[in-house]
Amino acid sequence: MSTSCGRDQRHHRGAGIRWLSLVVLGCSLAACNHLVLDPAPVVPTTQSVPYSVRLELTDVGAFLVQPGATMIADPHLQNHVTATIPSLERAKPQWEQAISEYLAARKTFRQVVKEGPADRLMTLRVFIYVDPGVSFKFKHVYVAKIDGALRDPRNGRALIESVGKGKAFGEVSRDGKDDDKEPINRAVRGALNDLFEKLERDRRWDHL
Repeated sequence: MSTSCGRDQRHHRGAGIRWLSLVVLGCSLAACNHLVLDPAPVVPTTQSVPYSVRLELTDVGAFLVQPGATMIADPHLQNHVTATIPSLERAKPQWEQAISEYLAARKTFRQVVKEGPADRLMTLRVFIYVDPGVSFKFKHVYVAKIDGALRDPRNGRALIESVGKGKAFGEVSRDGKDDDKEPINRAVRGALNDLFEKLERDRRWDHL
């Protein structure tokens, strides 16, 4: 009987620690709607394409996943979401501007058009998944996934679609949103680089 009670107590204690970890992480990341995206300087590509493009960031979201979800074989982290971090909608204009500046510096396209007509429309959906690990003594894992679609601006039809992914690790001090700022930025930078490297090498350009 005592062995069973001890096991139950340890189970509840472990569950309580995991719950507390999620609550503290969620409270910290609630500041994500003020999080500034700051892509690092990028070297211009040597494989630019001869089209102008207008960028549109259609979705930005951040989610907690089950502790350890980034270590399992299932690549679809959306299957393991435990909570939605408060919306990044207030940050979306700044993120869209930052990604536009990144894209202009990278020179993937002939020109990045802020307003007015362009040869192509590039829509992006940015999702950030945060794995809090199994306790506070482990680093958090931040995974950024960017769904990109190059579209015909006249009718919105997708011409080329691709996905970029990036991963970063963060120390768990939970002193505020700055704990998450740098690893989230690193993960998003990695996803942007991955996405546009794929697009620049995509042979479907030859048939557009």
